[in-house]
Amino acid sequence: MCKELEDVKVVCFDLDETLYDQLEPFSLALQSENITIESSLIEPVFKKVRFYSDLLWKSYTNGKIDLDELRTERLIRSCNDFNLDLSKEKASLIQTAYEEQQNSIKPFSGVKSLIINLQKNNKLVGIITNGPVEHQLNKISALELHLLIPRNKIFISDEIGIAKPDKRIFQFVQEQLAVDSHQCCYIGDNWENDIAAPIEAGWKTIWFNYRNRDSETCHSPNKVIEDYKNFMI
Repeated sequence: MCKELEDVKVVCFDLDETLYDQLEPFSLALQSENITIESSLIEPVFKKVRFYSDLLWKSYTNGKIDLDELRTERLIRSCNDFNLDLSKEKASLIQTAYEEQQNSIKPFSGVKSLIINLQKNNKLVGIITNGPVEHQLNKISALELHLLIPRNKIFISDEIGIAKPDKRIFQFVQEQLAVDSHQCCYIGDNWENDIAAPIEAGWKTIWFNYRNRDSETCHSPNKVIEDYKNFMI
């Protein structure tokens, strides 16, 4: 265990790309809509989708676009970056297929045992995620994580009215859980949302960097992991 994490009482996880692999349902959605992309390009296209999703999220939270526009536009822009022409109608069909595939998602290996072990060691375990309430809860249910993490420890941006990377969402959570910031640790994959933002809020962080991304700022996570095997706080 990292010595800097010894006083941690609360461990919160990001959801998408941290507790399960979004690439698999994305790839299956493309196949179901007969989108032909070289296998070597599927992950790069998916990374672009994540990039544009984060970029457009700010416009969504500011009320400039709605959720459907965000979801179709991120697909169109990502495909355009790889010279793939995608209509708005086709993007909408891919998004629908993607959501259907998310009903069958599975957690990363080791996630459930990690949560159980954390709780056995008297850690409060929660989830902090951006997104629509029902949509995020459906994914948590598909992962069967609602059986491990109580609803009052699941914090969803659209329900709270604050979204990552606004550090106030982390401050809100610590207030709800009645702990100090230095007693909180966040585990996530996205640098801006899951590393820089909680650090700015005074939290400790663990970067789940299984896609081998580069750091984006001078912020320094307390630990970097690529999987959950033999990992414990």
